[in-house]
Amino acid sequence: MAMAFGFSFNLVLFIFGNLMPSVMCRAVHGGRFNREGAIHLNSAQFPLEFNSSNERWLDKSHELILESYDVAHWNGSLFQTFARTKFLTLMYGNVPQMTFFSECLESLSVIQANLTYFEVVAEENQELRILQLVRNRLHTLSTTMKFLVGLTTLDVSQNHLTHIDLDLFSTMKRLKNLDVSVNKITSIDASADLRFAKLKNLWISYNQLERFDGFPSSFPVLETVRLIGNLWSCAWVARARKDIMDRRIVAYGVDYGCSEHRQGGLCCFGSTVHTTAGSLLTETPLFEAIQQLTNELRANPLNISSGEQSLELLTKDAKSREGKILVGVRRDKVEVFF
Repeated sequence: MAMAFGFSFNLVLFIFGNLMPSVMCRAVHGGRFNREGAIHLNSAQFPLEFNSSNERWLDKSHELILESYDVAHWNGSLFQTFARTKFLTLMYGNVPQMTFFSECLESLSVIQANLTYFEVVAEENQELRILQLVRNRLHTLSTTMKFLVGLTTLDVSQNHLTHIDLDLFSTMKRLKNLDVSVNKITSIDASADLRFAKLKNLWISYNQLERFDGFPSSFPVLETVRLIGNLWSCAWVARARKDIMDRRIVAYGVDYGCSEHRQGGLCCFGSTVHTTAGSLLTETPLFEAIQQLTNELRANPLNISSGEQSLELLTKDAKSREGKILVGVRRDKVEVFF
């Protein structure tokens, strides 16, 4: 098998071809889910209010799986109820809000629990290594996640995320596995100098991405990636394929039924660029050259000493449809072409 999984649960759906990706479940590197020997409890067996009847569970609660709990806000005091637990999973039920605080948990999984808000107490946490917030209702990721500096695996797949700022994870120096697949992500941003020195596995499949400028430069030791199920620009795919081959990164999955083009197993689409003068440039070798230039400028900006200046794509004739485009500098209302 190409990938080694850290837990025994692995479900692959081969039937019912019309099933949406949101119902697919697959293993994440380093994750924990239904590990053999874990104690399974529900609200009838284990009421969250502490009393002598549930103390016996707490004495042997090294790993707990709690099912079908209805808790409006799972806060720090509830986490303290499980002070001896190392691995905690909340499945199903209804836990719309969670504020994480624990000095002992190494792994936390919240799976299909209608989680909408997840925050972290503003205190650096070195202990939590694995965080899985899967099949929930997250629309954004709180900036307080930066306090989870000990994470090695972060899985926020199958939510409703539309944007990812990788700088939010820059404090996670040990991060090895990142899964943001099966969301609605249209953009992933990253500072030009951002590097994840230990990240080996990246899954961004089944989103709405057209390009990802931080790939793969932000991941110097990346070993595997999943890119399928997006809206990639063909120009971006051409560049990404070269980088993947040069770096010998293993890309999992193949797109089928592409409506326009397929390159290297990925569906891709011809796109257009709007210039500052309003004309259009379709994807051509010139387009790809300009894309390369803008990527290089993003990584190594020009040193402009003063004034309101910017390097832009400019055209002299806004009515021209011949793809004639020049690169120039705009300062105030003055345009200078190169």
